[in-house]
Amino acid sequence: MKQSLLFALALLTGITAHAQQETLFDDLDVVGAFGGPIVEIGNILGETTGMVGGGGALVLNNAFLGGYGIGTSSPDYAIDGDNYNVRFRHGGFWMGYTYKSHKLIHLYTSARIGWGKIRLRDDDDTVYSDRIFALTPEVGVELNLTRWFRLGLTGGYRWVSGVNNIPGADSGDFSSPIGVLTFSFGGFGDWDRSDW
Repeated sequence: MKQSLLFALALLTGITAHAQQETLFDDLDVVGAFGGPIVEIGNILGETTGMVGGGGALVLNNAFLGGYGIGTSSPDYAIDGDNYNVRFRHGGFWMGYTYKSHKLIHLYTSARIGWGKIRLRDDDDTVYSDRIFALTPEVGVELNLTRWFRLGLTGGYRWVSGVNNIPGADSGDFSSPIGVLTFSFGGFGDWDRSDW
């Protein structure tokens, strides 16, 4: 009996101590999740080019945190009279913030931080390649089309580093101001708040 009482007391003390634990993100609640396509228009090697991909994230109060991947198979690039197809892809972390996201049109900002590869291909063979780092901050507006579908329209800058092995090109040829369309489908967790 005494051992059972001591065990129950130890268990209760452990539960109480656990309930009083503080953490850095105590007030951060997962309130939803979303995913969808991303379309980015920018400049690659002097040509206006589209990149297409997608991403998904958890909604944490007014912020979100997740991942993305994006890429393109254009433009073509000539080196010493030979044409090569450019394959430019990157992916990684995606984080952002929405201000008053319950409003029909609201402020939207995000940053994509990723790693990837640029390859120049001749038919089926990779002739030149570089591993790259890409940082893409953006700011704009988001439109609530339905409770489960939002459309983001932003402007930003794609900063690329690590281009060393492509003749006649450097990282600046892949860095560019960009325009982005983001299609987000999911639950955003901000429709039933009573404190608006």
